[in-house]
Amino acid sequence: MFDYLLNEKNFSSLNEYTRFLNDLPATLNEIQRFSKSFQSQGHVMMTPPSASLLTQAATMNALCWRAVQITVPQLAFASGRVVTQVSTLLEEFREELRKASGPARRMALQDIDPRRFTPAGSNSAGTNRPRDVVVIMRNLVQQLEGCERASAQFKSQIVQIAQTIHSIFVRFIESLSMRLCICDGPVSKIEAYYSLGHFGLPVMHYDPQAGYSLEQRLEKAREHLQALFGMYAQATSAANNLGDFCHRMNFYLNVVKTELLFNDGHQTLARANLSLATIVQPIEELRTMSNGLLRLSSKLQ
Repeated sequence: MFDYLLNEKNFSSLNEYTRFLNDLPATLNEIQRFSKSFQSQGHVMMTPPSASLLTQAATMNALCWRAVQITVPQLAFASGRVVTQVSTLLEEFREELRKASGPARRMALQDIDPRRFTPAGSNSAGTNRPRDVVVIMRNLVQQLEGCERASAQFKSQIVQIAQTIHSIFVRFIESLSMRLCICDGPVSKIEAYYSLGHFGLPVMHYDPQAGYSLEQRLEKAREHLQALFGMYAQATSAANNLGDFCHRMNFYLNVVKTELLFNDGHQTLARANLSLATIVQPIEELRTMSNGLLRLSSKLQ
């Protein structure tokens, strides 16, 4: 249902944006040297992009992206494990209710032999086995809470990247579309860089040493600017989609956790089964999300 939120394209867009920032500092230094040289000839320059902020954003985003590469596989494994264990518990409750009749359906959970159920998170036996069914549920709750923390961490990493997209990257793109100086004609910075052919920008797809005519250089500059705006739009959409994915995943994790916590030792088998039946759909949604994370994990490396 939410496949578009975890589409591989979202990760590709953010990865492309992160690589772009990593390649940018050297170019920014060259732009600064060019601006100083141009200014020494008497030109009054427009305000340049903040090289220090962009460099800082590049360093921070590189760290965030490496963290994403760790968090996603961890979340995939943890959520997949707890989904399987909760699903097993649901099946076992349905089977217990099917076999029970009359008074047995009204038996309290604290009085049911826990050996009828698979322990959560282990193959516990003997004295290490959970003392009752409620403890099994509480163990599952702890695993769900661990998934919530991992999902929140994933969202935090995406938010940190997204903040630089809006606060820094868009300003850099807009600065390239401004005039190089206030004393000459309305030639944008990127057009000036291309027309002079002294250096290139990341994601340029253009060889500054090739024999392009001036008009061809200017056309390449305009195409490059549109590509940068496209990168901005795609990275923004990707961050929003992944943030929404984390929000929805935490919603379903919380629904399942709340329902498990609702059942205490005095709850009857029949009522507990009705309660657990309400989390069948949330568990299936979480299974889909976990499988999606697992598929993407190997592609993030």
